[in-house]
Amino acid sequence: MFRTAALICLLAVLAGCGGNDQDDAEQTVRDFVTALRERDADTFCDDLLTEEFLEQFSGASGENASESCKRELKSLTGIERVKLVKIGKAKVDGDKASVRAVIVRQGQKIDQVYRLKKEDGDWKLAGA
Repeated sequence: MFRTAALICLLAVLAGCGGNDQDDAEQTVRDFVTALRERDADTFCDDLLTEEFLEQFSGASGENASESCKRELKSLTGIERVKLVKIGKAKVDGDKASVRAVIVRQGQKIDQVYRLKKEDGDWKLAGA
């Protein structure tokens, strides 16, 4: 009986330990860089971009946007050497956030602010 009660308490505590918006937004930028570097087109195009940004990136709309995005990502050169150097604290305002990050691509440091939007409960890139 004690074990069952302890397990229920532990599960309740763990359930309340989900990420917070700031951490989740920052993780989205990390995941974005990893998916880009690894050419993980499924994650990049289907999980990390808002629908609107996906259509802008791919130049296609609707269902064709994802397939076009995947083709575009696979055709990019030099992305396997992209590296995240520094990530700043996310600034969250409701369902929008911004994260400043420094990445290195082809030997050049790029300091960029990434705009994110919460879509379907997840933080996704909405632009840079």
